[in-house]
Amino acid sequence: MSKTKESAHADATHYESKVIIGLTGNIATGKSAVMGLAADQGALTIDADRIVHELMNHDTPLQEAIVAAFSSRVRYDDGRIDRKLLGQIVFSDPEQLAILESIVHPAVRRALDKRILESKASVVMIEAIKLLEGNMPDSCHQIWVTRCDRQKQLERLRICRGMETATAANRIKAQASQEEKIAFADVVIDTNGLMSDTQAQFDLAWARLPDPLRTAARPRLDLTVKPYMKPQPKVEEAAAEALDEVETVSAPASQHIETLSPLELEEAPEGLQVRRARPSDIPSILLLIQQATNGAIKMKRADVLMSLSERGYFIGQVGADISTVVGWKIDSQVGRVEEIYIHPPEMIAVTGTAVVEEIQKSAFAHMCQLIVAFIPNNAPEELSRLFLTHGYSFMDRGEMANNWKDAIDESQPPDTSYMTKVLLDTRLT
Repeated sequence: MSKTKESAHADATHYESKVIIGLTGNIATGKSAVMGLAADQGALTIDADRIVHELMNHDTPLQEAIVAAFSSRVRYDDGRIDRKLLGQIVFSDPEQLAILESIVHPAVRRALDKRILESKASVVMIEAIKLLEGNMPDSCHQIWVTRCDRQKQLERLRICRGMETATAANRIKAQASQEEKIAFADVVIDTNGLMSDTQAQFDLAWARLPDPLRTAARPRLDLTVKPYMKPQPKVEEAAAEALDEVETVSAPASQHIETLSPLELEEAPEGLQVRRARPSDIPSILLLIQQATNGAIKMKRADVLMSLSERGYFIGQVGADISTVVGWKIDSQVGRVEEIYIHPPEMIAVTGTAVVEEIQKSAFAHMCQLIVAFIPNNAPEELSRLFLTHGYSFMDRGEMANNWKDAIDESQPPDTSYMTKVLLDTRLT
């Protein structure tokens, strides 16, 4: 590659004139078959796992970083990493696995980025079993997922890879459910049948790909190296220590309203944005919920994944720091703010304000008659003030239309008060 092209690539922030497909799926679900079909169509196909193997065999800086983290016993005399021994160390210890991923993933992303930029192919397919983790989906136009029945997975692992049944079953069990991946797929290819069936599904999906010259360019893979950070003490432990020193009593949101003054935000900070939550945000959402509730609410990844399928979530952030998460749903012309998590509290006036304003835009766009916000009774009074200054109030049920009352009865979480804002006063009865 010429220096001119290298400079152009170094300055570019997007993949221009290329359609990027992310391919994922659980073990033995037919990803390699789909990759082969894409290659036959002239696509650049990249196997992220194979890149890992290549780097561990040939990339000296990566090898040295792994040795520094896990000792020289994981390295052969010729410099290659003993992947089998390294796997025994990390796959039984989540913290060790996180350390390894913090070393390997940036190198893999650099290799992926280099191959995409250097290729003349107009379609790129990246296979990665952990595609949905991190920000890789942001660089993809479409996410394709392969799936098949568990029995078919077992058969393929036993016949094609020579695994014992128990070993194959454990490998399948160790992975996230196929449904989690399918929930975020643009294309699902079922590989239970004959190869001709898989081919037919592939051909249909391929024919529907966007035009590389007309579709919007996607941002390049994030090449930022984020070193592993050892987990901090659990939020509930820190909260318990604080409670030993200070006793706090929070009144219900319905109190103090008369004495609240408007929130003031002189200027929006640089990097402030509001957007819809993505699957890659789940770890940040889990952490924020724990912090905002002092550990009182402990959700698992599957819980958040299920919630994402039931309602939309608005995220407010400044730069890369997410500080507001709001669960939002519209039904029967009533918009419902069902979950509110903001941490630290001072961000109520910043990202909290931005999210509330975005929710109102969404409600107007969907012709909502009413927005109802369910405020936790132990929330900081600044949260009630936030909604008050945006035109919300405590409406008596006797003044409500029947569908408004029904919406509150159906959705109100325990230990909350509600505030409402009327957008279209039809008062249906």
